Amino acid sequence: MSYRSALSFAVLLISAALAAALAPALAAQTAKHPLDGLSPREHWAVYDVLQASGKLDSTFHLLYVGLREPEKSQVLAWKPGQPITRRALVHLTQGKSGYEAVVDITGKQLVSWTAVTGRQYMTSFAEFSDAEKVALKDPRVRDALKKRGVTDFTHINCGPANNGYFDLPEERDRRVLHVTCSDERGRVSGYADDFGGLVVVVDLTNDKVLRVVDSGVVPRSGPNADHDPEAIGPTRAAVNPVEMVQPRGPSYTLDGHEVSWQNWKFHFRVDGRRGLVISRVRYVDGGKERDVMYQGSLSELFVPYMDANDPWNYQGYFDLGTYPAVFGGIASSLEPGVECPTYATYFSNVVTTDKGRPRERYRTSCLFERSTGDVAWRHTRDGGATNEARPRTDLVLRMYMNAGNYDYLFDWVFQQDGAITVNLGATGLDQVKAASGTARDKDFGRMIANKLIGVNHSHFFNFRLDMDVDGPSNTLLVDRLETKTLPADNPRRSIWTVNTLTAQTEKDGLRMSSMNAPEIWRIANPAVNNPFGDPVAYEIEGHGAMSLMTPDDYMRKRAGFVDHTLWVTPYSPTELFASGDYPTNSVAGDGLAKWTAANRPIANRDVVAWLTLGFHHVPRPEDWPVMPVAWHSFAIRPVGFFGRSPAIDLPKLR
Repeated sequence: MSYRSALSFAVLLISAALAAALAPALAAQTAKHPLDGLSPREHWAVYDVLQASGKLDSTFHLLYVGLREPEKSQVLAWKPGQPITRRALVHLTQGKSGYEAVVDITGKQLVSWTAVTGRQYMTSFAEFSDAEKVALKDPRVRDALKKRGVTDFTHINCGPANNGYFDLPEERDRRVLHVTCSDERGRVSGYADDFGGLVVVVDLTNDKVLRVVDSGVVPRSGPNADHDPEAIGPTRAAVNPVEMVQPRGPSYTLDGHEVSWQNWKFHFRVDGRRGLVISRVRYVDGGKERDVMYQGSLSELFVPYMDANDPWNYQGYFDLGTYPAVFGGIASSLEPGVECPTYATYFSNVVTTDKGRPRERYRTSCLFERSTGDVAWRHTRDGGATNEARPRTDLVLRMYMNAGNYDYLFDWVFQQDGAITVNLGATGLDQVKAASGTARDKDFGRMIANKLIGVNHSHFFNFRLDMDVDGPSNTLLVDRLETKTLPADNPRRSIWTVNTLTAQTEKDGLRMSSMNAPEIWRIANPAVNNPFGDPVAYEIEGHGAMSLMTPDDYMRKRAGFVDHTLWVTPYSPTELFASGDYPTNSVAGDGLAKWTAANRPIANRDVVAWLTLGFHHVPRPEDWPVMPVAWHSFAIRPVGFFGRSPAIDLPKLR
């Protein structure tokens, strides 16, 4: 999430705000489920309580307002029609300080108001503006820009390259940002013209420039990455339309945000920080609802860049923990017929301005059935004379996230075979720097456009999966596939076998699986056996690239969740984010690394699995100006949860 990306995103936010201002007044909404997102009137109630508390002054900026979930036991015990107590969690800044508040919406009172001391809050456009003002009023900065040919400062913008932090003396107890500048003139749909070789280190706590790093004038590339129709030019001939229609409507049923489809039942909402939150996932088996997962959602997204030079060496983005206020909530609007099928059901959610005014963001998620001509299962017998096959249909719940220069696509796919697949795609714009024309240009990236270097980087996603397989008391079983040498009298020299470890503590739950040491991870219920005497279970299957940063790299320490593909912890309602609640400018060691240091018991308990999915990106010219979508995925599959294939009863097409 670069500053110039944020500026582009700001234009979109302003347009959305204007559209919302012209829309009819938001109608009252009543929560039908304890995990429903906040309605517009509930957002106003939060604002009214904060104002009435006397805690706010004129400098406040709201960074996040979202549902403070009820206790898990209360949600599990709740029945439709029963009263619901509603609370909100609020992150905000006031003056130079950050605060966290809990508001009782039902009782219309402030439950808590806590100063965020020793930790740093999310960033905001207000902070971007403050950083620009401090930078541009410094004569050294203006002189450096004039040296680069600037005579008109009207469209010059300066802002933080990102919120990097290395626990250096100048950074402790201060809000220190590394600021870069660009010229917006001529930009239409891509990047502004960046001034390479110039970094301004700004102390926002004391509103001063600590130093100006000027490594010399770098040839300017001009505005770049434009991808509007005029910039693209002539297009190829369109393909003939391919359409899927449902003349009798969808097969799923909706009750608010509760979904029922093909034996699956679940609830969902869109949260401003976590995005899609899938809850109370159950499968109807023989007329009985069986628990699979209490809740699943994205927990953090960490993107470190691999350039040793300032400001790139500070670029390690925690998109969920730092930028939701800049994004206006991480879910962006979907275009019917392009980003979701026209026949999909669309859902809007409510976001709030930094001053507490609710706005409806339209079509932030969609739900649809998808049939692509694939089969759910197939077998040919009798020498090919007889064929049995059943068509596959999936239910897809989709959300797209704009994270400055990147766009991320998230699909939760519910399958007829009892599995859930999560697909995530990455597209958008590569971050680039101007080429200097020297041999060192390619040290940290690749030339992907005229005078532009795409900088190498990685992406690490962490998903929080609160599994409740046939109830909350679960255990991690690790199936290790190991080579076994056979006796000399056997013509076969070796086979592989499965050696199962029952994880007892969090240390046992720190897992990595490699090509030459594969593991299968099952979340099992030891108290419930399948017809064959084995504990019912769901496996979590997902493997991606691991971090190549050294263990002593402070940036890696701040994102400790990248150290393992799988983590398993005992359930705690306060442990929601893999890098902790406040990863912005954070001290190393928070989140999963800190929690698991206690080595708590995890056997036959309510446990949470945390899956890290990563990939490395060496940019290529074919990424420019907008990257084709690159897909990655993981799956949650039944292992002995059923007595036979749950897809075997799919009807045959006539």
